[in-house]
Amino acid sequence: MDITHANIYNPNQTRSRSKSRTRNSTANSRSTSSTRRPTFGRKRSLSSSSTSKLTITPTTLDDERLIPTAQATLDNSVPLDFFKQDIIAMVKALRIGKWHKRQLTIANLSVNRISGALTNSIYKLTYIDEQQNFSLPTLLLRVYGKNLDSIIDRERELSVLVKLSQRNIGPKLLGIFSNGRFEQFLDGFSPLDKDNLRDEIISQMLGRRMKDLHYKVELSNEDVKGLPMCWKLIYKWLQIFEDTVLPSYGHCGVKEEEIFLMKFDQFKDLIKKYEKWLLSHYDTELLASNYKFCHNDTQYGNLLLHESFDASDIIISHPPSSANLLSDKKSAVIKSTSNKKDSSLAVIDFEYSGPNFPAFDLANHFCEWMADYHDPEKSYYIYEENYPSRLEQLNLIKSYVEYDFQFPSSNLKHAFDKDVTQVNAADLIQFEIKKLHNECILWRPAVQIYWCLWGLIQNGPVRPTVANNNHNSSEKVIDSTYSITVGVDTLRLEENAIREEEEEITSSDDDFDYLKYAQQKSGLTIGDLLQFDLINKEDIPEEHVKDIKHLDCDFFDL
Repeated sequence: MDITHANIYNPNQTRSRSKSRTRNSTANSRSTSSTRRPTFGRKRSLSSSSTSKLTITPTTLDDERLIPTAQATLDNSVPLDFFKQDIIAMVKALRIGKWHKRQLTIANLSVNRISGALTNSIYKLTYIDEQQNFSLPTLLLRVYGKNLDSIIDRERELSVLVKLSQRNIGPKLLGIFSNGRFEQFLDGFSPLDKDNLRDEIISQMLGRRMKDLHYKVELSNEDVKGLPMCWKLIYKWLQIFEDTVLPSYGHCGVKEEEIFLMKFDQFKDLIKKYEKWLLSHYDTELLASNYKFCHNDTQYGNLLLHESFDASDIIISHPPSSANLLSDKKSAVIKSTSNKKDSSLAVIDFEYSGPNFPAFDLANHFCEWMADYHDPEKSYYIYEENYPSRLEQLNLIKSYVEYDFQFPSSNLKHAFDKDVTQVNAADLIQFEIKKLHNECILWRPAVQIYWCLWGLIQNGPVRPTVANNNHNSSEKVIDSTYSITVGVDTLRLEENAIREEEEEITSSDDDFDYLKYAQQKSGLTIGDLLQFDLINKEDIPEEHVKDIKHLDCDFFDL
């Protein structure tokens, strides 16, 4: 299987979860001086004079490849030229490909922020020396976001990347440092946007790509122990939130009900009640048999389409007559496509991947249809009217089920009591399609709870607002334009210190409202659980009823 080829990638777009679920606010830690020399971490600078002092250790990817690893950090909040200098120092220290063999200057290095970053800042690094008439292979630089140690297990992520690398899935790892890594840049690919997701042909391709990932990446014995990964993280994040984040709310006047539409303790109890109800729909003695290797974050910035792709190349002109049987209208026909160009769709960023129910993965993708992380004013907002229609869901699910057909796909309890040996293939496929559609609805609240807690931890503890008479200044850096409070003195970068490339790499991540994002996810959770009869509307304070979001919970009869 080849989810992403090793020679592809060109995400030249604006973001996907986009201004993103990476949206770090680092204003308080940034330098207020354009002349300060930035360092790797708090005490280390990897200037050219100090790179030889770094200890580089190998990380084993497989039996043949060792990836150089440095215990140093890159600060992407510094002015651009400083950031470039540190990138060059790090590339030299890690001996990255052809780059470390050349004498490099910051004037020839271009650093462009790429769309599609979720919990990271991602940059495209190009180097062209016109005087000496040479260029170097493009690199992808990934700098991890804030508040992520409690969210992402980086050691586990690297072990997943090892497994994927052994199957030629995803770009090659070239070098690792404490808060990020260098990767092969995949030329010719760009991330999808919120509108691309609605394309019926691309959606079918994605169904097949997800099926490949779920069934062709093996899980270890350790992977299938205990709860599915999403529930392990939900309970872990609940505890982190309660211990380290929630106490700050009372001090700062943040009301729990404004986020959860109820008291936190009620929300926590509701989560536990829902988890037991959800898993009771399966044969709990064989729960682990449902686990597959899932991406768990299939939003549009993690999906790349090759520039050469032409939908007309894969459309089959005469779809099967049975294709309309699952549609809401008999006249509606789901187009049929071949898989011969599926490699044109690449799946990247496996930070949240792990053993899970495929229905969570698909439901998560459908939920991403509702987001618009590019919105200049409400990037946090969830537009429930944009959730895919039943036909749009079935378009992807049908492609997923039919491709490399598996039966049974899960041990969901149902009333289908026919002898499968006596059922024709078409009926069996349609049963599996309907079953997976129902599972996506059942798992949808888990998706909302998962990202609700994610957002709250990303936001971190709330700090009290201190009134003062300080003036604010702005400094433009590699990551964004941010405000600095410096008392009566105002410090500014000179205009000539800002390079033209910065216009391409700046973002307004700092403006993202994680608390409102979490509240949106809570509203979706409550909306579904009301329809599942797990909560009564009377349990919601009257002033927050308006915040409930309702999605279609119309199940197929099985």
